[in-house]
Amino acid sequence: QTLQLPLIQFLLIECSWIWSSEGTEPYYLHRILKNHTAHACDGETLSIRCPTRTSVAVVSAFYGRRVPSPYLCPQANPNITEENTDCTSTTAIQKVMSECQDRRECQIPVVSPVFGQDPCPETSKYIIVSYKFFLLRRASSFENSV
Repeated sequence: QTLQLPLIQFLLIECSWIWSSEGTEPYYLHRILKNHTAHACDGETLSIRCPTRTSVAVVSAFYGRRVPSPYLCPQANPNITEENTDCTSTTAIQKVMSECQDRRECQIPVVSPVFGQDPCPETSKYIIVSYKFFLLRRASSFENSV
């Protein structure tokens, strides 16, 4: 019971800090709690940038092709008539984690060599990353008193 009051005070301080630090942006809390998705096609650069006082928390990453090219990232070479829609890089999550996890922003060039061996050389690919914004911790009087 003695821990309850300091914990409630800590939560109130943290929540008020979130609102006061971004008072001009009323949807700030909603923005940092929801899932976000970014994608980029072969030859482009995937870019993720977080709001103030947040960093990236990677949820998932996919590099390859699951969706036919007319619907997402059309083939660059119109002479290729067949494509592999069962094409997945096994290293995508590790690469995205190493470049983006716990950072405020990151950029990844979307080219096969970045993700290791090309899982389907004759097929154009894309990357899709699902992530959240993670609120950066700050020292608080509650943490210092425990």
